[in-house]
Amino acid sequence: MIDLLGRRKEWERRWDRLALSQKFVVAGAAFTVAAMLLSGLITTTVMADNIVQRRGEAIAIGTGHIIAPAVPDLARGSLGTEARERLDVLMADDVFTAQFPYLDLWLPDGTIVYSNSPGVTGRQLALPPPVAQALAGGVVVEFSDIDAPDPLQRGFADDFVEVYFPLLDKETGKVVAIAELREITRPLDDALWSLTIASWTTVAVVSIVVMLGLFGIVAEGSRTIERQQRTLSKRLKLTHARAAHLRQLKEDAVRASRSVTELTDLHLRTVGTDLHDGPAQSISFAMLKLEQIRHAPKSVDRSAVVAEVEDALSGALGEIRAIAVDFVLPDIAHLNLRQVIDHAVSQHTRRTGITVSVDTRVEPVHVEPEVAICVFRFIQEGLNNAFHHGLPEGQAAVASLQGGVLKLSISNNYIVGEHSKHSDHPGLGLYGLRARVQSVGGNFTFVQENGQTRIEMWLRGV
Repeated sequence: MIDLLGRRKEWERRWDRLALSQKFVVAGAAFTVAAMLLSGLITTTVMADNIVQRRGEAIAIGTGHIIAPAVPDLARGSLGTEARERLDVLMADDVFTAQFPYLDLWLPDGTIVYSNSPGVTGRQLALPPPVAQALAGGVVVEFSDIDAPDPLQRGFADDFVEVYFPLLDKETGKVVAIAELREITRPLDDALWSLTIASWTTVAVVSIVVMLGLFGIVAEGSRTIERQQRTLSKRLKLTHARAAHLRQLKEDAVRASRSVTELTDLHLRTVGTDLHDGPAQSISFAMLKLEQIRHAPKSVDRSAVVAEVEDALSGALGEIRAIAVDFVLPDIAHLNLRQVIDHAVSQHTRRTGITVSVDTRVEPVHVEPEVAICVFRFIQEGLNNAFHHGLPEGQAAVASLQGGVLKLSISNNYIVGEHSKHSDHPGLGLYGLRARVQSVGGNFTFVQENGQTRIEMWLRGV
């Protein structure tokens, strides 16, 4: 029992793995064969019955005129010598008996008035059903049953086609006798076999044509469904990939937002520290010196103190201006992308006096304001970091725009193991650059190897 259940489940799994067209072939072939067998059987049976019946009617018409001379005697309930001799001559004809070897004439009372079988003539028997049906005026055709009592008594070894047809009196139109003519089955068998072959061939051809036509339709539908399934699978995978990408973008956006908040706080603290430790200290120093000016008795002493105050205030002013440069963004709204890059590099050169190697392969196209600001700040912060944390020589800026992808890189040389000599102005640093680039949908990388530092950004859709 368990083995049968296991086999059934295995067949079900195999069936489920089949394509729609394959399922149609299997199921359609089974149903078509069953329908073909049923249709062929019904068609052959009906057509065979019709052929047998029409053949019997043709035999009745063809042999009826031969037996007709005996009808007047049969109407009187007997068979004259002349009529009997004619029938004997007929049944002695080899050509006739080769097809119809036996003839019996039945009276309505069941008496056999003539038979070419020995010992049968003159016997009175119960009317067989075919004889009774023929007395009603019809032609009855059926195959003989060699196992019946009458064929056994006569010693029949072969099957015959028994044709029962009425003999009518021309004057009264009444049935005076029934002729039972036995025909050998070979001609009929040949006809039925030809009919069977023709009918089964026709049914098979029609079934195959219908099956092929339906299979063509189902195969096309199956291919369409498979194509749609493949398309849906690809779209589903693409949807999952896009969903994952959107989730990643959402996480990046959340991190960028958090980074902006943190950077703002850090920047404010940095600015506060710079103001407190730089300009504020210098101004405080200047205020202390003012007291010395008030109490200095000599003009020479007062001049020296004034010089010190002037130096302190100049230093404070310079530091305030340096801090302001980082906050004030130059007017770049009217500049194209190439001009933005050149302006950021030239501003850095003017401020620091450092020569920067520039390789710009960017068309003069205008971009969104947030992209222009990002590019400007990237170059500004990158060059500032290179100035404060690297060597004076070897600073380079490379920019390219191909296929809508903008690529920027800032590189500089550094001495491994040494720190910046100008670390008093650290800027926003790499953390801020990464957040700024990601805020406009770009990518940021930092590479430091073999005595060279390089930062890069990519931005698509420019």
